[in-house]
Amino acid sequence: MKKTLDILKRIGGTIMLPVIMYVIMKILCGANGKPYLANWKMWMVIIPQVAVTVACAMGIGLQFKNGRFDFSGGAIMLLSAIVAGSIARDSGTGSPLLFCVIAVGMCVLLSVVVALVYVYGRLPIMIATIGMALLYESITPLIFGGGGVNLISVKFIKQLSSYPLVLIPFACAVLVYAVYNYIATTGKQSLLLARNQQAAVNIGINENRNVILSYVYSGLIFGFATIIWASLGKRDASFSSLSTVGELFSNILPVFVGLYIGAFCGDTIGIIMGSLAIVMMKTGLTTVFKAELGGAISTAMMGLFVFIVNLVAGQSKNIKKFFLKLFRISSGGEAAKA
Repeated sequence: MKKTLDILKRIGGTIMLPVIMYVIMKILCGANGKPYLANWKMWMVIIPQVAVTVACAMGIGLQFKNGRFDFSGGAIMLLSAIVAGSIARDSGTGSPLLFCVIAVGMCVLLSVVVALVYVYGRLPIMIATIGMALLYESITPLIFGGGGVNLISVKFIKQLSSYPLVLIPFACAVLVYAVYNYIATTGKQSLLLARNQQAAVNIGINENRNVILSYVYSGLIFGFATIIWASLGKRDASFSSLSTVGELFSNILPVFVGLYIGAFCGDTIGIIMGSLAIVMMKTGLTTVFKAELGGAISTAMMGLFVFIVNLVAGQSKNIKKFFLKLFRISSGGEAAKA
């Protein structure tokens, strides 16, 4: 019986946030006379958004869990998207495989270069990654005429960001993240280094090697994210410093939410559930309000949403004690009246 209750508790904790978000958005849209995820076609529209959010969040989260706040991921994805998309589009082969191979290969290569600069340049992680982000961004206006890349009309690439083929790069990103966290020695060593760097080095873990291998994994995840992200819209070259950071780090919210949900199901599933909840919230708000207003309200609500989740997660024991105390006082008052 206890085991059954524990399983139900884990399942409830895992799906609670997306379910609550769905109900709230359903009521909000219904009150304004607008449909919200009422049929499978509507779900098919948000699945690519969920997929790219999950992949980006896992790419960020892999380094974040290891104590590294990496700012270069967005620039890596943009530069890889421009190179891979332009070559595949102009090749005349009509094969999505060429695009996928170049996108993943570029992301891994650029990520490893960031790791090498960080490791052998002996720079703080923020300085190293910001510097590399600026370098990669500065390259994007200099290649392929500086026009970025537009793959919306390129059918053989566009299909990779449409249901059901979008599930392939999505599944690959999730698989890489899960292997790193639960199977690969690199992931286990990274966790030891994050918890106690000196002790981990003392037992023989090569930190430099571990960092480089970790960036190979995050590069793979960013590569699969790029496959989806590149064809979801026109990707302009970067003409302002660190313009890629904001877009990528809008996906860090599912990391925070996912790590808390991960207490019930592990952070791999937690990030997926967190991403689903946040995408449902964005979709609902932009359905009810005009595009610009919906985006602004969505940004504000996401900040409030993450604040509440952090507050509840961090103060869960105190909140539980408060309600228990309140219940006892209420029960005691009713008993006294009786």
